[in-house]
Amino acid sequence: MEITKELRQLARFTAGAMPVLSVYLDTQWRDQHQWERVATFVTQHVRQARALPLDSDAARASLEHDLARLTQWVDERLRGMAEVNAPGMACFACHAADLWVEFSSPVPFEDEFTIADSPMLRQLARLDEDYTNALLVMVDSRTAHVYEVVLGGLLTEMEFVNDVHGRHKQGGWAQARYQRHVQEQIDRHHKDVAAYIAAYMEPHPHTQLLVSGPPDIVAQFRGWLPPAVQQQIIDTLSLDRHDDRAHILAVAQEAIQRHEREEEQATVQVLLDRAGHGGLAVLGQQDTLTAVNTARVQKLVLQKDFRSDGWCCAHCHYIGDGPTPSQCPVCGGQTTATELGEGMVQAVLQTDGEVEVIVPDERLAAYDGVGALLRYRIS
Repeated sequence: MEITKELRQLARFTAGAMPVLSVYLDTQWRDQHQWERVATFVTQHVRQARALPLDSDAARASLEHDLARLTQWVDERLRGMAEVNAPGMACFACHAADLWVEFSSPVPFEDEFTIADSPMLRQLARLDEDYTNALLVMVDSRTAHVYEVVLGGLLTEMEFVNDVHGRHKQGGWAQARYQRHVQEQIDRHHKDVAAYIAAYMEPHPHTQLLVSGPPDIVAQFRGWLPPAVQQQIIDTLSLDRHDDRAHILAVAQEAIQRHEREEEQATVQVLLDRAGHGGLAVLGQQDTLTAVNTARVQKLVLQKDFRSDGWCCAHCHYIGDGPTPSQCPVCGGQTTATELGEGMVQAVLQTDGEVEVIVPDERLAAYDGVGALLRYRIS
């Protein structure tokens, strides 16, 4: 499941004066107390939401419809009427604007219940960045299993079996000819598997690739992959084809998450290097906010624990930090309070920028926990 398109559509979603409901849930069931905690969390927030003062009867009716639907949606999952095997779930709703979107996650979300004028997207942005589709290829000289790993689950499996002959007892020239014949069969097998991988990845060029097998076999197999596909290999593993699917998935997830952390660390280093040399990067809350407001951000990078008070203008969409002013200092429009990180995430997505939400990094923490790679600088 690729969520980039849906994420950008949600970032551009507008409902005018109608309330938008955003809910993230940790649905990683450990025992009955876990789902009771989720039920209590939702019930309490639904009760509080129904007591909110709203500007119109239409807004009240829209929110009431969404709260009723949310209550049913959560109850169905807690009571087992709809199977849930995802550790995290999220939904976004605005009945008046015909919005109801659900997502599942391979990792738990942090419980969040928000009513605002737009969807809250920071947690979904992190999911989009961290959980790119991946292929796991378990290959040997005769067989291959290709698993499609989507949002942490094994979605599909393709099996290849080729009739490669075993050892031959003759020696001399006959033995050499036979070994060449066997190698040709192995090469044909690897070529067929590589062709399948390349065909899959052509419309999905950002798919990550994991390869498992004996080192000599993996080296031979990689030689049949196109250079662009080889560049997508993030790790080589040592799995046994008799391993159960749960173990295969766990090892694949660990490798993918390890790669994501390494990429996050590399991104922070790029930020530091470019900003330090006056290049296309900024560090710190103020400079990053200025870049967001001038639509210059190619990639926003912020720590998952970044939180700061802010506000947004409903007319010119200018984002400011600190207490909410009575009117926008830029255009005089109406302002609303917003969490600054959430506001920057939405603004960057609306201008087709990228967002990378990372685990805390002490190097970025020294600059308020936020920075950005830029499209261009202004004098």
